[in-house]
Amino acid sequence: MKDKRVNIPKEFNRLLHEVDTSKSVSEIFNDFLTLSIYSIAQPFYRSQIIEEKYLNTAKKYSRKQLDYFAAMNAYTLISLDLGMKDFLGEMFNMNGLGEHRKGQFFTPYHASKLMGRLHCINLKVDIENKDFITMCEPCCGSGGIIIAFADCMKEEGINFQQKLYVEAMDIEEICYKMAYLQLSLLGIAAKVQLGDSLSLKVKETLYTPMFFINGFYRRLKEFKEIEEVQSGEPVQLRLIDEEIRI
Repeated sequence: MKDKRVNIPKEFNRLLHEVDTSKSVSEIFNDFLTLSIYSIAQPFYRSQIIEEKYLNTAKKYSRKQLDYFAAMNAYTLISLDLGMKDFLGEMFNMNGLGEHRKGQFFTPYHASKLMGRLHCINLKVDIENKDFITMCEPCCGSGGIIIAFADCMKEEGINFQQKLYVEAMDIEEICYKMAYLQLSLLGIAAKVQLGDSLSLKVKETLYTPMFFINGFYRRLKEFKEIEEVQSGEPVQLRLIDEEIRI
């Protein structure tokens, strides 16, 4: 009997290459990410800027071509649902979209998973009396290391959607978008930024849906107040109302 299971990476790449042959694969991949992240963010932001960025990208394509992007988004979601992984990072590498002249590459997922396991040792005990833990990834790439850590939390029986808050940044726009999309689809509460982690110059900030759904704005404020009481010193928390609005 013929195996009818869909080869998701193969189908994703087929659509990626068939959307519009007049454009480069790099441009199409970036536009796919743009449409995906802003369609996810807009219900929470209700921002005219997000709306304009989405429409300016969408108008480059026909209705049929936009359906291709929707199918690619579905394949991304299905792949992540079948097993936590850095799916978009794999597609990025498979299509040779990295800046090789910059030495750009992503950590293989099995290596990220190993690092995650090391950090998860005794985590279940450590987190027992905490509302949540935080993670900072200043050069997040496509979010692979974050995903691997959340995967390890899941294996330890810890609900990462409730117990993990992430701040991630990358200087490359395409990496910023891949990270935001994957963290959003996996339900990881995160602040994802397009910017330089060395100079702290930020071009754009987006919070994932789970940040709003699980009340992390309130929880982070409470965390700040607790830390100030325990330390006796003011705690700098880079969370301001202006950041919530793109």
